[in-house]
Amino acid sequence: MTLAGRTAIVTGAASGLGRAAAVTLASEGAAVVVAGLEPDGLAETAGLIEKEGGRAVVAETDISDVAAIEAMCERAKSELGPTGILVNDAAIYPYGPWDEMEPAAWDRVFEVNVRAYWLCAKAVQNQMLQQGGGSIVNISSITFFTGAPNLMAYVASKGAVVGFTRALAREVGPKGIRANAIAPGAFPTRATDIHPDQQELWATTLEGQCIKRRGEPADVANAVVFLASDASSFITGQTLLVDGGAFLH
Repeated sequence: MTLAGRTAIVTGAASGLGRAAAVTLASEGAAVVVAGLEPDGLAETAGLIEKEGGRAVVAETDISDVAAIEAMCERAKSELGPTGILVNDAAIYPYGPWDEMEPAAWDRVFEVNVRAYWLCAKAVQNQMLQQGGGSIVNISSITFFTGAPNLMAYVASKGAVVGFTRALAREVGPKGIRANAIAPGAFPTRATDIHPDQQELWATTLEGQCIKRRGEPADVANAVVFLASDASSFITGQTLLVDGGAFLH
């Protein structure tokens, strides 16, 4: 699944699943733009890539800002070459009762978790077309399939990501661009740190999984590489659950 000669943009690359995806894409030969709003974390991710001989560019980017996204994509092209892979991973996940959430907070979740994915896809489309195609991988969540208390805006946004991915696949497929989503289960990242009872979270998670081990970010990163590579050249519009068999549908 070599990605040599390709440029990838990964949002939310400062930690967690985004960092794992960026590092693993680089290990397969891609040059990677690591994007997000945490300069220290982004620098650490880039350092991990460069330590293994890979190429990385840090792009501190507010993905809710159209101009910032366009600048990120132009920088990718000028410093690493036209973008052929986009991984939309950045997300926010405010925790609390749904009926106590303020409208502005709800809107902010959709601004970051959905609107930004659309804006990033728009911004890289022409670069992908210049190369005859590309691959867009959007990170959804198993919570869309199962529901989750105290995370309504996040769950709703991740459902929107699935719908966006399907519609995008229809729009760009004839142009040679593929769009797929990954719905991770529970992984040891900051996203799961928000749960107040960690012991209960992981006991419940393992009980519901077919595979009785805790998932690691590398499990999702490997799926990202597959969907980004030519090994999945006839797959588009799909949502791959990487959850140890927690949800079977």
